[in-house]
Amino acid sequence: MRNTVGRMNSLGYDPTSPESILQFAKRLTGRTLAEVVDMSGVIENHHHKGDLGSMVEKFYFRIATNSLSEPDFPESGVELKTTGVKRNSKGEFQAKERLVLKMIDYVGLVDEQWESSSLMEKCGMMLLLFSLYEVDVAVFNRRFVIDPILFTFPEDDLVQIRLDWLTIKDKIQRGLAHELSEGDTYYLGACRKGSGGEKERLRRQPNSNVLARSRAFALKIKYVNKIIEDGALRTGTLGLTGTHGIVDATKAKFEPFLNRTVDEISAQFNFYKKGTNDKSFFHDLVFRILGSGGRSVPELDKSGVEVKTIRVNRDWKPFEAMSFPGFKYMDIVAEDWEDSVFHEKLEQKFLFVIFRDSGDGVLRLEKVGYWNMPYRDREEARRVWEETKRRVQLDARDLPKSSESHVAHVRPKARDSRDTLPTPQGIDLVKKCFWLNREYVFQVVQDL
Repeated sequence: MRNTVGRMNSLGYDPTSPESILQFAKRLTGRTLAEVVDMSGVIENHHHKGDLGSMVEKFYFRIATNSLSEPDFPESGVELKTTGVKRNSKGEFQAKERLVLKMIDYVGLVDEQWESSSLMEKCGMMLLLFSLYEVDVAVFNRRFVIDPILFTFPEDDLVQIRLDWLTIKDKIQRGLAHELSEGDTYYLGACRKGSGGEKERLRRQPNSNVLARSRAFALKIKYVNKIIEDGALRTGTLGLTGTHGIVDATKAKFEPFLNRTVDEISAQFNFYKKGTNDKSFFHDLVFRILGSGGRSVPELDKSGVEVKTIRVNRDWKPFEAMSFPGFKYMDIVAEDWEDSVFHEKLEQKFLFVIFRDSGDGVLRLEKVGYWNMPYRDREEARRVWEETKRRVQLDARDLPKSSESHVAHVRPKARDSRDTLPTPQGIDLVKKCFWLNREYVFQVVQDL
């Protein structure tokens, strides 16, 4: 007892008590690290760079920075994570980025079991600190704007996180670590965690001679947003159980509505199309199915799943290609593929909901399935993106067409002919975006 009291007096908190650590962390709220800790002699060496999390560990909690698999506070089982937030258009705080938990050891992971996994050993209980990200402000002058949270995963979420972990492990066991994508999973992702580019040191993986880029376990940005929004995540509306994750729960939600007409489903929820230009109707109707009448689904919010409604004819061919957010001609020439919006979208998991016209002009809900783009197709989409970047620099009027790739192409997506953007050639052209080819989407629908 005397040793614990002595350490508490010297540190300002009891390292064996999660509650004591939390209360000590709350002293940072509304303040910056530089306001709380004497960092003279340190500030000059860091300027605007540095890892705020490591600084908080070293200068505030006075724990040695290390890369061990155990938590930062081993006596209490608490892992410290410092992450950035920003304000959205409504002035609300939201996560700046995904929350990285730990690096993935490709070789070691295949021998782990979920119950004793190094991930849960390290991150089973986390103290989350949130600082306001500002570009031109040094990290030690970024203010902690939200009360810290002592976070443990809700039981409902652990169902899916375990399935995500097993999905990542299975891919690595099959020698496919180089094909990992954040779109493979729902809450827990395998995010890129390396310098990137040709100089990045690639890593060995089991059961394959192909070297893989570094990745880390991370909570997806939407999941972190729900932590920020709720303080503690609420029970989801999909109805996850001990054995049923997101996929099975989603199937159960849609089962009663399969083969029913859109009008029949609309009548059940007393939700109707506002007019011919109501472009969000099908999307909103899907969320009413998933949320049992509600307008949002926490599980999908947390996992970052993007819902895409697809209308097809009697032969299952989509009425149109699938569009993605537009790009700016002047921006794409300075971008890298891995920083592009198109790459970010293709790394996601999608929920495709298919409405089919069987020939009588009446749309019925026919098929539902989760999908993420296979590695080879992502590489082809990358080729199209890089070719687009190259051509924009030469002549932005001549960009890849659907006949040039089986996966993707570029074409206009604008309000009208006056909705334009400047190009490197000094002329304004109508806005464009990347599209997945209609025939490619048709194949995806067939395979769901």
